[in-house]
Amino acid sequence: MAEINVTTNYAFNEESDKRETEEFRLLRDLFKDYDKEVRPVYNTSEAVNVEFSLSLIQIISVNSKSQLLTLNVWIRQRWKNPMLAWNTSDYGGIESVNLDPSKVWIPDVILYNNADDSYGGGLEKYKTSVILKADGYNEWNAPCSFTSTCKIQVANFPFDKQNCSLKFGSWTFQGDRLTMASTDSSADLELFMQNGEWNLLAMPAKLNVVRYPCCKYPYHDVTLNLIIKRKPLYYVFNLILPCALISTLTLILFFLPPESGEKVGLGITVLLAMTVFLLLVAETLPATSDDVPLLGQYFIATMFVTAMSLVSTCTVLNFFHRSPSTSPMPRWVRVIILGYMAKVFCFKIEREDEIKMAPKNKRKRIEFDLNGDIPLEDEIYMSLPVSPRKFRDDMSLVSQSGRSTPSKRSVRSMSLVGGQNSFADRLLEDINTLADDVRARQEDERQREEWRMAALVLDRMFFWLFLFLTLLSTFLIFYRESIIT
Repeated sequence: MAEINVTTNYAFNEESDKRETEEFRLLRDLFKDYDKEVRPVYNTSEAVNVEFSLSLIQIISVNSKSQLLTLNVWIRQRWKNPMLAWNTSDYGGIESVNLDPSKVWIPDVILYNNADDSYGGGLEKYKTSVILKADGYNEWNAPCSFTSTCKIQVANFPFDKQNCSLKFGSWTFQGDRLTMASTDSSADLELFMQNGEWNLLAMPAKLNVVRYPCCKYPYHDVTLNLIIKRKPLYYVFNLILPCALISTLTLILFFLPPESGEKVGLGITVLLAMTVFLLLVAETLPATSDDVPLLGQYFIATMFVTAMSLVSTCTVLNFFHRSPSTSPMPRWVRVIILGYMAKVFCFKIEREDEIKMAPKNKRKRIEFDLNGDIPLEDEIYMSLPVSPRKFRDDMSLVSQSGRSTPSKRSVRSMSLVGGQNSFADRLLEDINTLADDVRARQEDERQREEWRMAALVLDRMFFWLFLFLTLLSTFLIFYRESIIT
């Protein structure tokens, strides 16, 4: 019976030795007296040096309104833990093992400018295992996504360039207990996926030693600056070009003839269209009061030019429909607009004869000769109305001005009653009245034509003026951006 027990115990021990692998023995020996809370140095005056590097995989989003940056990255950390080193020959040549990070000491390196309300900045996102190597170095490589704050400079939007910093460092260990080092001068960009909105220019890394007022020793951190430039094609095609096309409609205002009655209506329609379009793109423009975006400046300048063109159109219409009886043309309008400006803008102003240009109170009155015909000068003869006259009940002629002249029957009756002198005087007076009325209407029409010609000169002047302002504002706004970038 005793022999059977010995045989059974021997078989059990042999089976246990087979299950106890070299890695099992290694981990059992390493963690026999190990405490993960103890900083991995034998001399407490020494500091643990953490080598840090980052690989940029993707730019997920850049929120201009909230000033947030979301990235997909790979984090690599490396430090030496002499308490977890071993001789490979004692454990079957094992050079490395993978362990859960909760079982070993890990540095609390987090993202300082973290803006993710769900996570604290790093440690809880690193779900991968820590690699322990025989020489005592530990490596912790973890893919994760970070949301950080980023000061968005919108002055040149949508031709802007941004510089967003990612600051990684220990949150609790001061410089006397933990130091950091950047393994490379730049982030690893070999695996970067191109973004549809941003071009990646560079991502340099820099080690900083910052002393805070709260602590005796400085803190070490590695800061990576993400330098990106926005791709403007989307905004040019969907925002700038439609705005430019709408702004060109303001120039059509000055091609429409004033008598069409559509100039003001078109101007108001263009202004409303620009306003509605600006409201539609307001969601795209960054909401900030620090700077006025370049695109916002362009919209404001375009709306200002459109509004001023509407005011100019009203001025042109005021000139065109002005009545000489209520608004005689000032001398400066005739000299400046009809004189100099008409020549500059290639308007040919036809000069009236001196007789027509003279005031009607200076015209020669018609003299009546009892022994001959009524002397009519060529000008006066040509000035008589050619339209048929109306007759009153008393058989007197009624001219277009409303004044009546004696007919043959009334002339005969006047000659019988008042004699030849009375008839001649009244006939002369009526003829002079009719001639003065014709001259007055001709003078009135001439002055109306002068106002209309002045309106056409102003119309052409405003066209070239607003064309120049539109091109100048567009050039100044976007050329300044090209100089800056």
